[in-house]
Amino acid sequence: MSDYVRVSDRAYLHAGHQRVRMVYATRTGSMVAVPEEAGRRLARGTLEGIAPELLDGLREIEAVVTDGRGELDTVLDRQRAATASLSDLRYVLLPTTYCNMGCSYCGQQHTRGRLSGSHRDAVARRVLAGIERKTTRTVTVSWFGAEPMIGYPMILDLSARFTAAAHDRGVGYVSRMVTNGTLLTLDKLRVLRQECHVAKYDITLDGPARIHDAHRPLRNGRKSFDRITRVLLEALQDDTLADVTFVLRSNIDVANADWVAEYLDTMATLGFADNRVIFNLAPVYSWGNDVSRIELDRRYYGQREVEWMRRMHGLGLHFVALPTEPERVLCAAVSQSVEIHSSSGAMFSCSEYPLVPQQEAAGGLGSIETLPVHAPRPLGPFDDWHDAVAAGETPCHACYFFPICGGACPKQWREGNTPCPPYKFTLQERFDLVAEMNGLTPAPC
Repeated sequence: MSDYVRVSDRAYLHAGHQRVRMVYATRTGSMVAVPEEAGRRLARGTLEGIAPELLDGLREIEAVVTDGRGELDTVLDRQRAATASLSDLRYVLLPTTYCNMGCSYCGQQHTRGRLSGSHRDAVARRVLAGIERKTTRTVTVSWFGAEPMIGYPMILDLSARFTAAAHDRGVGYVSRMVTNGTLLTLDKLRVLRQECHVAKYDITLDGPARIHDAHRPLRNGRKSFDRITRVLLEALQDDTLADVTFVLRSNIDVANADWVAEYLDTMATLGFADNRVIFNLAPVYSWGNDVSRIELDRRYYGQREVEWMRRMHGLGLHFVALPTEPERVLCAAVSQSVEIHSSSGAMFSCSEYPLVPQQEAAGGLGSIETLPVHAPRPLGPFDDWHDAVAAGETPCHACYFFPICGGACPKQWREGNTPCPPYKFTLQERFDLVAEMNGLTPAPC
């Protein structure tokens, strides 16, 4: 039996009478229900007495394995192979140094000013060289901030060059954007989809209107919740945007945690119970700044998150209770197939470094204008991550969540923080939730 398997402590009723237990195989991110007795045997680590056809199914999801070597080595080798591949390239581009919000938990420093033409051309040369590389199969461009929509003209200009080159080379091209949403309009969303191929947006809403507007204040003193939600609802009704999806993130700390339930009720009432909208609740954490005064304890947050997820399920809102596939490329910081172009002119490998003063002062991996355009990005401070896990640098090497978590955040670990995901502390509660979502009911003892 795999070391990367957990079985629910509780039994559930399937079809009203069959007693089952939930089995979660993190090597593949698969969860299945098995007869209760088989679940008990798996929980004890024995396969004896389990029906052959069930064993075949468990082998398929890698709950039962026959690795001739350590399972951690197998998992790490899969991750290493994915991060070493240069066939699928991703560029994270910051088209501006400024943000029109002043969130207290943000670690970036924002300044006004236009980017130089030489910087724009250097970014273009770098991405175009990647598109033209013979080994390239797909290119993903992610627009990031500060607030990327302040650089909207630059997005249009660069996207026109990228999409034309990708079409000419027969390379797949997709784009997404991380934005606060305040500068989006229906017309701009249409242009971004049709001309720039932006098909996914990550937008932050930190609570119901009065809470969000206080937690994420605009620098001009105006409010933003109503405007953001209005534009998003218009987008969900627009046929030209039918394939565009939205991830609505909420950064949660002591100031807004008590208002999350009201926020979810509000969003359901407004009409966000749509399969193109995913709700992503996330605890506030250090991003090169000290947030200890407002940060929630991870275990406490995990318990609250399950409550909120159960509420979302009841409201018809969409979310992810547990990962459903293994982590391949953990983040930009561990793969040379991903590079981050700061609006300062520096290249980074970690998305939490651009516009953070101490990181910008160190110069990153070098200047975008001077780095060789045809070479992969230089090695960064976390490209040794898989070797570090294998060497036991963090508890990740012995954690049964590692295949789906990947270690969460190398930067946080090396800064002395513990970035373990909330589901690590609430697995049984999530078993209960997933069972409920799939029509199972708690079985009597």
